[in-house]
Amino acid sequence: MASRIVVTVISRRVLLRGGIAAGAGALLAVGSREAWDAYRETQPLPFYGGPESGIRPDLSVPHAGQDQVIWRGNAQGATRIALTFDDGPHPQWTPQVLATLAEHDVPATFFLKGVNVRDHGAIHRDSGKHELANHTWDHPDLARLDQPAVADQIARCTAAIEDTYGRSPRLFRPPYGHFGGSTVLACAEAGLPVVLWSMQFREADFVTHPDDIAAEVARQAHPGAIVLGHDCGAAERLVAIDRLGAIIEALKARDFSFDTVSALLA
Repeated sequence: MASRIVVTVISRRVLLRGGIAAGAGALLAVGSREAWDAYRETQPLPFYGGPESGIRPDLSVPHAGQDQVIWRGNAQGATRIALTFDDGPHPQWTPQVLATLAEHDVPATFFLKGVNVRDHGAIHRDSGKHELANHTWDHPDLARLDQPAVADQIARCTAAIEDTYGRSPRLFRPPYGHFGGSTVLACAEAGLPVVLWSMQFREADFVTHPDDIAAEVARQAHPGAIVLGHDCGAAERLVAIDRLGAIIEALKARDFSFDTVSALLA
């Protein structure tokens, strides 16, 4: 408690004298992360060039007039949904997902990391009906990146998909669902709508009772849903991958049909 009082006194004295840089140094010297975070919250955000800004850093005219942020499709009463899988391709998990989708004749949309396309691109060379979309080069938190850095992440992933599969992605999903104005601007200029989701598998909720996941996914499903899954990452995600067939059957039992995200939006 004493250290917090000292930090407060130092920061107020220095800031009142106008020494903002010195105040930040004093806070760091005391070593209070709480006080440093509080200090940062008092500072104004930059007008241009930061992750928050949707204005080009050089204030030039944007190369696009608008962009979309999408959470679900407009099903117009039809029970159509889209299954999506993030972060692959993964050499063990993705083939299992593709085999289950083929067995049930279900298309899906895969949001690919460029670095994984580089390393494991052959997995999707014969994906057929599935849609391959952009999920950045190596999965950073875009809410922390400025427009040039976001644009680079998008461009590198798109180039990997084009070089490997001979087709361009038409959709983009930001890692973690995090993005700021810089991402909206970069996606608009790349011609890629931002696609989020309206429901997800929530695998962590079923680690101790994994066979319940299919019924719960079917219960939550709604027309036009974009469903978030993963074919790479934490081991708990295997709860859904290992039971993907049961999930599909439970959804079909509720008369849901399946499309890629682009087809659902169309």
